[in-house]
Amino acid sequence: MQNTLKQLFEHMGIGREHQHDALLVLENHRTGETKHIWGKNLVTDAGDVWYAESACGESPTNTFANLYLATACAEGGGDPLKDSNYGDFTVHDPSGEKAKTATYPKSNDQDGDNTGAGTDIVTWLFEYTTGDGPFVAVTHSFIAKASATGTDPILNGYKWAAAWAKDDATSAKIFANHEMLGA
Repeated sequence: MQNTLKQLFEHMGIGREHQHDALLVLENHRTGETKHIWGKNLVTDAGDVWYAESACGESPTNTFANLYLATACAEGGGDPLKDSNYGDFTVHDPSGEKAKTATYPKSNDQDGDNTGAGTDIVTWLFEYTTGDGPFVAVTHSFIAKASATGTDPILNGYKWAAAWAKDDATSAKIFANHEMLGA
């Protein structure tokens, strides 16, 4: 029993720093099955500027608001980099673009599905209904401005631990958690 509990904690990331900084929750509304896929996300240089400007009450240079689903990233062996932009990803068809959920971003997120929330963590949430998609072979996501193209800057890039798909029986919640480290 003790070994099983330890394995569960390790799988969930309990006791590790930066747990669940990217989290996908898929819920199948026919079967009731819920699936979690974790990932890592990296705030880009443009994202650092956005956070600095926002913290100072300034109008941010970039209007980051929408999530994009992607099937590949051309940089860093598939890992987003600090200078990544929209054009570095193979974006899923346009129906994968989703505006952030109302009231987000926020600190200390109280959504019970978000296992990466905290008092010094800024959370972004994007929710896809059963009517959105279908989506297949999603390996990456990123936040950019609405209707982004070409070399438009991005706030962050995610790389999911496993490729995923969403059909018309499934809804999805995607969380991005950015910890304010004070470094």
